[in-house]
Amino acid sequence: MLEDPIDEGGDRVDDFLSRLLVAWVAGVCRRARAVLWIAGVVSIGALGYAATHLGINTHHTAIIGDDLEFWKAYSEFGKVFPIIDEALLVVVDAETPARAREATAALADALIAQPERFARVYVPGGSPFFERHALLYLSTEELEDLADNLASVQPLLAEVSRDRSLTNLAGVLRDSIKYAEDGGPAPDMSLVFDSLSNAASAVLVGRPGPVSWTELLMKRKLPGDSDRRVIVLHPIFDYDRLLPGSRAIDAVRNTALELGLDAETGVQVRVTGNVALNTEEMLLVARQAVFAVVGCLVLVGAVLFVALRSVRVATGILAALLSGLVCTAAFAAFTVGDLNVISIAFAVLFIGLGVDFGIHLGMRFAELVREGSNDAAALAETAGGVGPSVVLCACTTAMGFFVFLPTPYKAVAELGLISGAGMLISLACSLTVLPAVLVVMSGDVGRVWKGATAFERVLVRLAVRHPHLVRRTAAAAGLLCLLWVPQVRFDHNVVAMRDPSTESAQTFNDLLAESDTSPWTIDVMAPDLESARETADRLRELDVVGHAVTLADYVPDEQEAKLDILADLILFVPPPPSAELPPPPPLAEQIEALRALQVALNSPQLQGGDPGRAASAQRAAASLERFLVRLERIDRKQHELDAFEASLTGTLPDQMQRLWRALEPGEVTLSDLPLDLTRRMLAEDGRARLEVLPRDNLSEVEALERFVDDVQTVVPNATGSAVALLEWSRVVTRSFQQALTLAAIAVTLLLWILWRRISDVGLVLVPMALAAALTTATAVLLGIRFNFANVVVLPLLLGIGVDSGIHLVSRHRALHGRELESATPETELLGSSTAQAVLFSALTTMGSFGSLALSTHPGIASLGQLLLIGVTYTLLCNLVVLPALIARTAAMPTAR
Repeated sequence: MLEDPIDEGGDRVDDFLSRLLVAWVAGVCRRARAVLWIAGVVSIGALGYAATHLGINTHHTAIIGDDLEFWKAYSEFGKVFPIIDEALLVVVDAETPARAREATAALADALIAQPERFARVYVPGGSPFFERHALLYLSTEELEDLADNLASVQPLLAEVSRDRSLTNLAGVLRDSIKYAEDGGPAPDMSLVFDSLSNAASAVLVGRPGPVSWTELLMKRKLPGDSDRRVIVLHPIFDYDRLLPGSRAIDAVRNTALELGLDAETGVQVRVTGNVALNTEEMLLVARQAVFAVVGCLVLVGAVLFVALRSVRVATGILAALLSGLVCTAAFAAFTVGDLNVISIAFAVLFIGLGVDFGIHLGMRFAELVREGSNDAAALAETAGGVGPSVVLCACTTAMGFFVFLPTPYKAVAELGLISGAGMLISLACSLTVLPAVLVVMSGDVGRVWKGATAFERVLVRLAVRHPHLVRRTAAAAGLLCLLWVPQVRFDHNVVAMRDPSTESAQTFNDLLAESDTSPWTIDVMAPDLESARETADRLRELDVVGHAVTLADYVPDEQEAKLDILADLILFVPPPPSAELPPPPPLAEQIEALRALQVALNSPQLQGGDPGRAASAQRAAASLERFLVRLERIDRKQHELDAFEASLTGTLPDQMQRLWRALEPGEVTLSDLPLDLTRRMLAEDGRARLEVLPRDNLSEVEALERFVDDVQTVVPNATGSAVALLEWSRVVTRSFQQALTLAAIAVTLLLWILWRRISDVGLVLVPMALAAALTTATAVLLGIRFNFANVVVLPLLLGIGVDSGIHLVSRHRALHGRELESATPETELLGSSTAQAVLFSALTTMGSFGSLALSTHPGIASLGQLLLIGVTYTLLCNLVVLPALIARTAAMPTAR
């Protein structure tokens, strides 16, 4: 194999660039103090501008462009029907459906009274209409079962309604147990025993809650009854604040506290939805970004002072870095105005990457001074020798960011714009501020950290003494990576990118886990209600569909037959008892009644009967025993008994009243449905909404893909949050592929234009390709999926990873043909300041990205982890594989 012919055009470009940089640095050195004054004034001005003009954007358009077809379709749907993408979801959990209903109603009413904070407040299934007509939504078979249940418990219900005191309830239960022991037919008391046990346990822990008598009587919850309810809030955003949705979120939490809806009362109120998720995420990311930037600067400074052993050089590099950072922040404020959850990481990326230029310039300067050059000569030779490769590295790194500009992934496109420009700003500061500081400051340049020399000796042994082994191992590793690279997956779950400890993320995941409450649904806009019904019928045949709901589905079917059943059913239900309780019996009588019930629950006949009923009775007996033991030890016995009685029968009048209302519904037509429901499902022009809920949990990408793709085979124009999420992930994946391709082409072309040598271009790209493959394979093995945050890694690594290769190949070209002190060019290369600078630059970059890896935000943490892995592989490939490749090319015959 012959080396490719040399094109002197590349050398002419290098010569021109060298002369230009030498002249620039010479000019800086002549006016060093003035340059530093100007740089200081510009930096202070940039810092002030950034502090007053750089904001944070939590809106969805901050992450993805609003001109994409799928998003425009979803936005058009949102103009006709309300969508939850810009809504707050308030989740109310309670110990019983009754308590959840009461808490939700109280909170919703209080929020409706705050029109300055909320444009609309909607409680799905929370209208009085659904309480009255709940039983019509059962099937006729379910209503017949309900009639049988009520008939069997009618004597118990009548007696408790007559006298709902604790003493009477205990006596009725004891009589029912004895009647069953004597062989008489008795209702299944398992639920009653469980309620008794739960009530006693709740009082013992100081959190008494009402027993659900409707559930006891019906052996099921009323339709719409649940321990969890959701309030959908459409907030009024305050765009004068940094976080426009924060006041609405605070209003919900403050209102819940004022109403006493907290753990002490058995209620949990949580806030989630896109508004809450984005607000909490930005607060977390912004706070951690500040700590990460400070930590990065401290770490980078420590590495510089330890490695360079020169206050003078390290100070110059840090001064250039800080100046570039504030100027980049000002550029961000001027161009994009607001940072998003991805672009806010630009500062850490800038520190980790921008320091590279200063390290290479500073270490070459120090090397020349140690060899005997004066400062002026050393700076001139540094600018002419290392300067061109630093410029080239800045260009390739900027390309790694700029390749995202043409993509529709707005968050990364803005990061690319800010960070790409930041690399060029950092280059300018490194060629201006650093030389000026080196001229103004005096002092020794120090000696390089001895650990670097020891590390490089190990690399020399590998790369120089065993080049064949290194090349074969690298080739085998590259081929092995081909087994894992195809297994790369993209994680669409935006909630998985967020800190799982935050309230909004935990609550959102809880909603996702239940298909009935999943926020990721599909919506279809049909021309009329009849068309929506026909489409819903087709969609219900799909395995992936849990429910397909139109407004017509809220009109119960078979109403005539159901109304007849309910007319007979009301005969088994006694009138609601009075809300007032008669005076309680003597304390001793109440306690004795409970003791007798506890004995009855432990009777051998009951324990030896039906296993399920026996287990329920045993639990109830144990709970009653603990309650009675507690009564013996305290003075406030009547207070505890009153709490126990209130838990068992305190809400019986209200619940019986609800049951009576549900037993006397009227016939339901479309015009009878609640107005807030109708407005959400039927437009004024007749267009109808069809809401499709999934059968499975959509947190896994495969389930989301099946759900969306299968529904769209039936309804191609389907939209909704699930469609938008999947299409968004596909846009990001295409953006990643596009950016990676552009980065590879751009870097290759730039290297070819400047060097005009295929072999030199290959020496840079081959180690980089191997590092990228190793990074991807390692991510698969460690279970790190690509997501909306870390998708920038591979294109970015391609842009920044070639930097070390450029420096090493440029130094190799300078050494090539010279009479060297060591036996081979690669040995001399690894002993040079260039190799040391590559090592130190990688260490500072790894330290910076390591701070991101420690973030509690999973998306940012995965970005830092992948960058840390990638930079590590890049370092090893450039300091081990590249010299082995150089040894291979050096052994080849050349042709000119």
